[in-house]
Amino acid sequence: MLVKVKTIYLELKGEDEFRPKTGYRERLEVKEVENDAYLNFILLAGVGLPWRWYSRFKWTIRDWDEYFTSNRVKTYLGFEGKKLAGYYELEFTEKRNAEIKFFGVFPYYMGRGLGGMLLSHAVESARKNNAERVWLHTCSNDSDAALGNYLARGFRIFREEEKFENVPENSELVRLTAEFFAGYIKRYPPQQNQR
Repeated sequence: MLVKVKTIYLELKGEDEFRPKTGYRERLEVKEVENDAYLNFILLAGVGLPWRWYSRFKWTIRDWDEYFTSNRVKTYLGFEGKKLAGYYELEFTEKRNAEIKFFGVFPYYMGRGLGGMLLSHAVESARKNNAERVWLHTCSNDSDAALGNYLARGFRIFREEEKFENVPENSELVRLTAEFFAGYIKRYPPQQNQR
């Protein structure tokens, strides 16, 4: 389905521009985890499917492996108590830049103020890894709260663009998900019980 999508690119440069969400360290615990095709696919689907984040749904397990091998990527999980609330993925590039590649809370955590807290952790994680500039993008398909959250944390818009994108229908997303899991099963076939 051809859809006109507006993409907004935002950045946070100076330490003094960052406005973290009050109480973020106390309410959310964040843990870095090892990058893994299966885990990152599940996180992407859980957070991104409601907003039609489809860019990596065509990736095979080999594509994920190559991405993790070829890029400096870190994945973080955000917990409220013992419950997984969301995640973010940071990609570090030259010149001390960090892109928040994917970020969000699961749908059942939306509207509870956790997005701002998780974003505050993401900026803090990027800075702890020596990033001077943290940037990300959002689009017209994303949550209505996304842009406001980024601006509230101190991010500033540095570019906007509009273009037509071929956004998959629900049936296509289901097919792509099944293909990913077929590849996973091929790599890790179910074991026969040896009794």
